[in-house]
Amino acid sequence: MNLFQRISYTALNFPTSAAGMPIFIFVLPFYADDLGLGLSLVGIIFFLGRFTDILTDPVMGLLIDKFPSRWGKHKHWIFLSAPIFMLATFIIFLPQTSSPSWIYFFVGLFMLYLAFTLSTITQLSWATNLAPDYDERTKLLTLRELMALLGMFSVIAIPAIVEINDPSLQAKVNAIGIFVLFCIPLITMNALWNTPDSFSEASTEKSENSFKNFKALFSNKMLIRIVTAAVLIAFCMSLNGALYLIWMEVVIELPEYSSRLMLIYYVVSVFGLWIWRYLSLKTSKHFAAGISCVYAIIILTLGFIGYWYIRDLSTFQRLIGVGTFIVLYGFSFSGPLPLINAMTADISDKLTVEVGENISGTVFSFLTTLTKIGFALAAVVPYLVLELYWGFDISLGTSNTESSKMAIYYIYTFVPIISYSIASYLLFTHSLGREDHEKIKSQLTNRAF
Repeated sequence: MNLFQRISYTALNFPTSAAGMPIFIFVLPFYADDLGLGLSLVGIIFFLGRFTDILTDPVMGLLIDKFPSRWGKHKHWIFLSAPIFMLATFIIFLPQTSSPSWIYFFVGLFMLYLAFTLSTITQLSWATNLAPDYDERTKLLTLRELMALLGMFSVIAIPAIVEINDPSLQAKVNAIGIFVLFCIPLITMNALWNTPDSFSEASTEKSENSFKNFKALFSNKMLIRIVTAAVLIAFCMSLNGALYLIWMEVVIELPEYSSRLMLIYYVVSVFGLWIWRYLSLKTSKHFAAGISCVYAIIILTLGFIGYWYIRDLSTFQRLIGVGTFIVLYGFSFSGPLPLINAMTADISDKLTVEVGENISGTVFSFLTTLTKIGFALAAVVPYLVLELYWGFDISLGTSNTESSKMAIYYIYTFVPIISYSIASYLLFTHSLGREDHEKIKSQLTNRAF
């Protein structure tokens, strides 16, 4: 693959991230507060929307593995995802009513995550064929993560610009929706036209018993450990995203700087991406991913302690303090998940040898299903805990009780510390390295998978 082909393939992650990230940060508060659905109901709807992926992801993985088309194994699924993605974006980001029902929001979310399922699992399965080498895989999936960060950067920049003239959440959400609708068809058609597909004899084989593939997944301890780490990390990232605006308004009391600070966060994460990529090439994927988790723990701990020193300072001093925290924390964001995707591709190769057919779609559907559950839980659980147990009312803002404010502070920092700690242990003890994958690659070549 040449550079342009790599960019064409990885750019598919741009609109997915551009639409997915604002769900946590802008869309959920928008539907909860501005459109009147309430924090608990929005959290439950969001969880139910992600819960449907438990059904759609495994089915999608099986379809990718078993039903190629004349264009190859992947392109037709990317093509199918685009119109679903566009319709879902229109429904969610450009609501045609000021008082939507919970059904309206759920249908939009269901369609959006169905499109994500079609696109994401296909992309990750595709990567195992486009980059069969241990380190080339890291480079390709790092570039894919860069596209995701650029997508996130774009939809943070848009609200930062919009809020100059209109600080309302509706204006920000609408602007993001229009941008994503513009990007989807252009990026999709470019990828389909310029990226080579893969078609192997193994992909056309029909397994005598497709359930044996799922059995192979659950019996592979290596995959279970890596997926568990991915779920924990996804939970951390989603939790921070879902609570960010609330944390900035109620705890830090600097809501007017939220979009600009988030923009800085994602700019920094781009530089972090190359740091973790460099470390993985010099050591291993699992070591670099583990170090990124340890780094996140250190920064969160400093933030946990530092809040007590900045809470009573002036606006400018608090801005400097929280800005420093966000800059340092941003370096960790881009570390673990792209490396875990590359590690999962390596494990997929190992399973291909063991099972006797290419099951990369099934493997990544397993990863994405459980990771999405981590994302979903991180949105619904904090909202329910804050509202039902601590009595937090999003409409009251800084007028909430001191105990509910402190609950946000503890959930935002301390809970991710615990999750990252467990994930780092699982990553450090991963056993499939560069030399092991070279042996697997040789077996795949000899057996013509």
